[in-house]
Amino acid sequence: MIVSIGRRMRFKKSLLWICASLGLGACVSVVAVDGERYRITSDAFRGYLEAVFRAQNKTADELAFALEDLAAERTAAIAELTTAETQLLTACAEVNRLAVTRRDGAALKRREALSAARTAPDCERAERAARAALAARD
Repeated sequence: MIVSIGRRMRFKKSLLWICASLGLGACVSVVAVDGERYRITSDAFRGYLEAVFRAQNKTADELAFALEDLAAERTAAIAELTTAETQLLTACAEVNRLAVTRRDGAALKRREALSAARTAPDCERAERAARAALAARD
């Protein structure tokens, strides 16, 4: 989706104004799992958020197929993968909500968008844990 430069600048200014006016200095940046710090209004953060979104979608699909393959069995693997899937979907719910809202051309309230964006590291951690659960199954 292509966003006009004017609209992007208004969005950046809005986020900065919210952070400054509410005294929420911590909301200006997000720290990824690898320790990288991203300013929420930066292009790098948008790239990070998209990468987290894509990774969790891929992992969620792989979990669903793995669970389908194991459906006939009653093993500990099913419980572990089901737990990983639940944790992934829960941790990534706000990232998915943000992505769907943007895809549909809608907008969240500023605080909701900021709150959703700040959940990306939790989503990333859950995706890595789910990926590890899948790898342990193989």
